[in-house]
Amino acid sequence: MACSIIGSRIDYCNSLFYRMTDRNLNKLQRVKNRAARIVCGTGSRKTSSSQQLHHLHWLLVRSRIQFKLSTSCFRSRTLNQPQYLSDTLHSYQPTHLLRSSTQDLLTVPRKTVLGGRRFSIAAPRVWNSLPQELQNCETLVTYKKHLKTHLFLQDII
Repeated sequence: MACSIIGSRIDYCNSLFYRMTDRNLNKLQRVKNRAARIVCGTGSRKTSSSQQLHHLHWLLVRSRIQFKLSTSCFRSRTLNQPQYLSDTLHSYQPTHLLRSSTQDLLTVPRKTVLGGRRFSIAAPRVWNSLPQELQNCETLVTYKKHLKTHLFLQDII
């Protein structure tokens, strides 16, 4: 019950959490750590919350935001769903022949002061930061599996 309540609240509009201050992200992470302690049945703070998160296969809040953004981006690019999001994503077309011409990159539009968190800017940034193997996945299931593994390894390091 705690997983669904807390997880749904953190996931709700979490693309707006992209590039949020560390101070605010730490507050969300503490809530998630506390939920992990409740689910695992260890109420004391002596137990490492990172071990519990790993045991539950939960990503850190920052990684979860990247996961949700890049999954939405993958759906928009491969399935064109939802249409209003896929209309905001554009493939990168360099003017000269470059190495990046063969990669599946997205154009990051110029941002305004307040627009840096909107989907049309945040999703291409996250997508372009992913390894090429992830961008070339065929199905959503394999994409999510490999992406979660990639983000888990980033959290450990």
